[in-house]
Amino acid sequence: MENILINGSSSWSEDLNNDLSCEEITNHWLYFIFSGYLIPLVSPRLRNYFWEVGNTCKHGEVTGKFVTLTEFGFEKIQEIEDNNEMKNYIRRICIEKKIEYNEELINHTSWLFSGDNDDQHPSLKQTWKRLNETLNNFKELGNAKDSNNP
Repeated sequence: MENILINGSSSWSEDLNNDLSCEEITNHWLYFIFSGYLIPLVSPRLRNYFWEVGNTCKHGEVTGKFVTLTEFGFEKIQEIEDNNEMKNYIRRICIEKKIEYNEELINHTSWLFSGDNDDQHPSLKQTWKRLNETLNNFKELGNAKDSNNP
């Protein structure tokens, strides 16, 4: 069998014996494509963003009943500054996370996050992280209440 010349070497075996340096790998065009385009597609944050974009296109409206239960859906609900839609959104999260709730708790919490205001409530907007912390506290309160009532 005839030896093929690759980069001036006379056979494949000579090429395989050369060590590849990290610099050679990171300067390769495939590395840039993989690290620049493919890895971000695997990112949960980016997947959630595309999920929300697709969901908005599908439903055509932004309501607490349709946006995704992600940070991007939360931000869309905050943008419309409608307390009723924030209530719907928080109910859906509670159902998804199996958190016991009552309407008074949902009403109070929605005013803290919706950005809506009225005569009794100032316009407040907090973060997605803070909403999750608040809802996790509800879960802990529910668990503590269950353990106190045998």
